Amino acid sequence: MITIFHGDNPSESRQAFLQFKNQFTDKDLLHLDSKSIDLNQVNNFLNGGSLFAGTKILAVDNFFSITKSTLDKIIKLIDPKSVDIILWQDKTLSAVQTKIFPKAKYLSFKADSRIFACLSSIKPGNLDSFNRQYDRIVDNDLFDLFLYLLKSQLRRQLQSYSKYSPALIQKIYLQTIELEFQYKSGQLSLPKDLALKRVLLPLLR
Repeated sequence: MITIFHGDNPSESRQAFLQFKNQFTDKDLLHLDSKSIDLNQVNNFLNGGSLFAGTKILAVDNFFSITKSTLDKIIKLIDPKSVDIILWQDKTLSAVQTKIFPKAKYLSFKADSRIFACLSSIKPGNLDSFNRQYDRIVDNDLFDLFLYLLKSQLRRQLQSYSKYSPALIQKIYLQTIELEFQYKSGQLSLPKDLALKRVLLPLLR
C-alpha cells in the first residue's frame, strides 16, 4: 500500500499525514526526511529483520524532492508486498510525479481560494484591493497558510521572473523570514498581520 499526501495546503496535508502515520504504533516504522535520507539506511530497514510482526512502514517527508539518482534507487528497493509507504509532499504533485506510483492512493489538500486571490493582488499600485483581500485572510484565520505560500511565491520570484527588482524581492523575503521567526518565538512587538502588511507595502505602492 502506498499512500501519498500532497496539495497546496501543506498545513492540513501535514496534519493528516502525521495522524495517519501515528496509527501504526505496533509496526516497524522508519520516518525519514528528503534532506537527510540515506540509501543504506533505507536498504537495511527494508531488507533487515524486524522486532514486529507484519508489514514494515516507510514514511518520507518530501519524497519527490529527493535527487533523481537517489530516488530511482529507492524506488527499485521498494516491494509493495513487504512494505507500506506513506509519503508527504509540501506542495501539489505534478502529473509526471503521480505516474511514479500509478497505483498509489493520492490525498490532495486544497488551500482556500481567498489565499490565492490575496497573493495575486500583490502588485504595484494595488494597495486598496490587497487590503480588502488581506482583511478576509486575517478574519478567517488563514494567516499562517498565507504566510507559508507567500514565502514560496517570493522564493520562486527570486529564482525566476519577477516584476520587481531582485534586490527588492530578496529584501522582502528576508524580512518575511525574520517576521515569521519573531512571531513564532513571541518576540514580535506588533500584531502579526499588521507587521506583515508593513513588510509588503513596497510591493503595493
